[in-house]
Amino acid sequence: MQALTGMASMQLTTRMAEDAADHAAFITGWQQDYAQLSCGRYQGRLDELCLPRLQLFREFSSCETWQHCQPWPDAIWFGIPRPGSSGQLRYCGRSVPENTVLLSPGGSDFTLRTPPGFLIYGMVLPLALLDLHAQLITGHHAPAAWRQSGTLTLPVTAYTRLCYALDSILASPADSAAPSRLALASITALVQALVQGQGGGHVGRSVIQQRHLDWVNTASALAASPADTLPTVEMLCEQLHVTRRTLQNGFQEVVATSPLQWLRALRLNHIRQALRHHPLDDTPINDLAAAWGFASPSHFSYDYRRLFGETPSQTRQHAAGLATA
Repeated sequence: MQALTGMASMQLTTRMAEDAADHAAFITGWQQDYAQLSCGRYQGRLDELCLPRLQLFREFSSCETWQHCQPWPDAIWFGIPRPGSSGQLRYCGRSVPENTVLLSPGGSDFTLRTPPGFLIYGMVLPLALLDLHAQLITGHHAPAAWRQSGTLTLPVTAYTRLCYALDSILASPADSAAPSRLALASITALVQALVQGQGGGHVGRSVIQQRHLDWVNTASALAASPADTLPTVEMLCEQLHVTRRTLQNGFQEVVATSPLQWLRALRLNHIRQALRHHPLDDTPINDLAAAWGFASPSHFSYDYRRLFGETPSQTRQHAAGLATA
């Protein structure tokens, strides 16, 4: 919030990323971690408009990702995925229906498992500002469903109109409208769409859903620390006291992949960040891979190149060039 209130008028920025971890650092005031899950060179883009007490952005990621996010506190985040981007999209471990707005209070964590070519609009504003505009537009306070983690499904027309309005606002030249007018247009478009919402629900009520998400978080923690052996599915099953089939089904629901693929992808992402953040370290790449559990240099090199679209040595060389420059 301090990053927004400290701005004199407004700031419209566009940032491009070639790495998921770099992309995670783009959104002003957020705490985030991204991991790339699908194969290919990563391309990310963020168009962000920061107004007094309001943040509006449009974010694109070319590859499938796992995102662990926390918006700035004392606010509420509304996420509006581009129409047609359901399928593998998961919000806090749950599949997201078409034309559904995602909600999360600021200062609270949420997760996204995104499909390839994913675009989402985001708006963050203080709860008091949301309530004020709800009263001005509807004559009533903002309902409880607008203040908590959850989802709200809109009619197709209302959802499409909201996306079009946010696109138009983000496309506005910096000097075409006063910040207050852009903020008013953004919040008005959001509230007018939300009042037509139906169904949805509070995220986290299902004990089974939470248990599955906890399994994924446990696996993520195991993959986050170097070890000379890769965690196995059997190790996870023993630690979580579940059968292999049950674990497989839980992972498929939350992250749309198998536990083994998940563990390997996260380990490869951690090795990539080690290469990028310490490019002048002369530790042999095969030794680094072995420290993270990849005993076979050839298998590691193949898996790394297949996931990121470049060899480990190319990653280090590119990072070293940026560091010396």
